[in-house]
Amino acid sequence: MNSLPPQQRAAVHHTDTYDYPNAPFEPGERFPECVHLPYEQDIRQGNVVYAHVRESLELLGLDAENRGTPEWNPFKDLVRPGQHTTIKPNLVRAVHPLGEEGTKSMISQAAVIRPLVDYVLLATKGEGTIVIGDVPLQSSNWEKIIEGSGLKALVEFYAEKGINIELLDLRKEISQQNKDGVIIDRDFQDRDPRGYTAVNIGADSRLMPVIEHAELFEITDYGKGTVPPHHNKEVNEYYVPNSVLQADFFLNVPKLKTHRKAGLTCAMKNLIGINGDKRWLAHHRRGSTKHGGDEYEKFHATLWLKWHIFSFLKRHKWSLPLAVLVRKVHGLIFHHGKTADEVEVEESVTHATTREETGTAEGSWYGNDTIWRCIIDLNNIILFADKSGALQKTRQRSYLGVVDGLLGGEREGPMEHTPKKAGILIAALNPVTIDYAAAHVMGFDWKRIPQVREAFGTQEPFPLAPYAAEDVELTSNDPSIDSLHLDFIPTRGWKGEIERDGYVEPETSKQEQSVA
Repeated sequence: MNSLPPQQRAAVHHTDTYDYPNAPFEPGERFPECVHLPYEQDIRQGNVVYAHVRESLELLGLDAENRGTPEWNPFKDLVRPGQHTTIKPNLVRAVHPLGEEGTKSMISQAAVIRPLVDYVLLATKGEGTIVIGDVPLQSSNWEKIIEGSGLKALVEFYAEKGINIELLDLRKEISQQNKDGVIIDRDFQDRDPRGYTAVNIGADSRLMPVIEHAELFEITDYGKGTVPPHHNKEVNEYYVPNSVLQADFFLNVPKLKTHRKAGLTCAMKNLIGINGDKRWLAHHRRGSTKHGGDEYEKFHATLWLKWHIFSFLKRHKWSLPLAVLVRKVHGLIFHHGKTADEVEVEESVTHATTREETGTAEGSWYGNDTIWRCIIDLNNIILFADKSGALQKTRQRSYLGVVDGLLGGEREGPMEHTPKKAGILIAALNPVTIDYAAAHVMGFDWKRIPQVREAFGTQEPFPLAPYAAEDVELTSNDPSIDSLHLDFIPTRGWKGEIERDGYVEPETSKQEQSVA
């Protein structure tokens, strides 16, 4: 293991722990290095998550020479006293149709973040800036998100110890939805206290090979022509919070889930959340592949009419009442009053529909040739953009990813998925290495996931992962790691296209039957 460059190693900790302890997430035992923390740490019996995260860092080989001693300091080469650390969880939405378990499987949990904060404090001697921030879905309730993730309680705990941690909602836009899920108001303002920077990746953007179709770039819930001003032949720009750009150490804490547009969402896809304004993102290209788009694999008249007419109605104030009426009538007639999210979860659990039956919209399928390009752009920005937002040819900040996959999500991810008891934590110093490991344990073929496949190798001028996938080494507490296959079920838009060869879908478990 020690002969490999550190970026090529991924530590995969496999456990039978699938739930999270309550705040303030104190460790279940006293570890020798914690005597050097800038506060007195208490012990709480039963919290094994803290130990699992710690063991993941040990598996990665961080500060290996001091392992097991009071001098062990896993982040000593990543951040120093006085520096700025930004922690980026996945805080996409506050609620899930399946309740508390669904929410825990959807957003990063503070129980995983607690030991990481402690090790930042250890490395910085408590002298530095720590920011925890994200750009959730525009309509999400921030207070409910930070309560459901445990982050509000975590920050309050540290405040009582005299340690200030900033917990920031970094969205440019917060939208208001009515009870029928129709956006009725949009509030635009800069919420990062440090401001934002337009980071232009220009001709080095991965969107350039398809830039001739720039007029087709779209993002859900916004009108035609919203995205092209930010992505065209002259400019490819993202709206990055300065609380992210100012980081000397970027700590990425994603969830392990499937994703309708990207196949999987893990370390790389989580970087979509460093773009502060959704209008600056290209999620797909409008129309069919035959005409330069990648929204759907083939035209589906019923779906096209339903989606595009409703999309038009809800974008205009004069037609909002009609959009609400259409949503209500459709729900009552076809779904017996259930919400769209509830229907999606129910159908994904029961396999009630297939891609062929429902058709494809919004680029939610394996042929999406747009979103992976923005994903790679944003990963290049986090590694190669300096604090002013200018792209450099060398890495500009330290990076560590720790994946919260104890309770993950499968089927219609990232928000209407069903919980998956995976028992996985993944740690690595490179986002591509992490996603390669994530695909492996989920049972997916990394070569069929565009953002992973296209990031490997020497890619100038930004060598995101300048090595071959075959040169990645997985180290684990599980001796069967090379053959580990957790049978994650893809979204219907990716089903049959992303699984590793030899995959056989498991029978519905008792747990899934109870959820259904």
